[in-house]
Amino acid sequence: MDKKHIADLLAVLDKSNFDDIELRDADLYLHVRRGEVAHAPATKPAAVRPTNGKVVKSPMVGIVHLLDDAKKPFVEVGQTVKPGTTLAQIESMKLFNDITSPVAGTVAAIHVSDKQTVAYATPLFEITEAD
Repeated sequence: MDKKHIADLLAVLDKSNFDDIELRDADLYLHVRRGEVAHAPATKPAAVRPTNGKVVKSPMVGIVHLLDDAKKPFVEVGQTVKPGTTLAQIESMKLFNDITSPVAGTVAAIHVSDKQTVAYATPLFEITEAD
């Protein structure tokens, strides 16, 4: 893909309502995001409320999967978890890696949306520890 094609794609994005676009080709990977996404996904109602919980961060770069094979969330805000409970999976290099809870407590916030691309150390979840 040459510079003109990339410029054309960026022009289309600029005129559209999309906040994020990802393109994969045999010899090119392009990911463009416009600023901060203004809306919060419906699966994160408590994400905007700050808490004093344990933040679970991404241990790798990849794509977050919040739903299991049956298309049900691994966890939801308000759910009680124990150490080792699967919170999500991160797909990296076509491998799925479980992200588990390091503590017992309650899921206070989900900071990402399903199929969102994340970088290393991106906050994923916040868990309020049980007493």
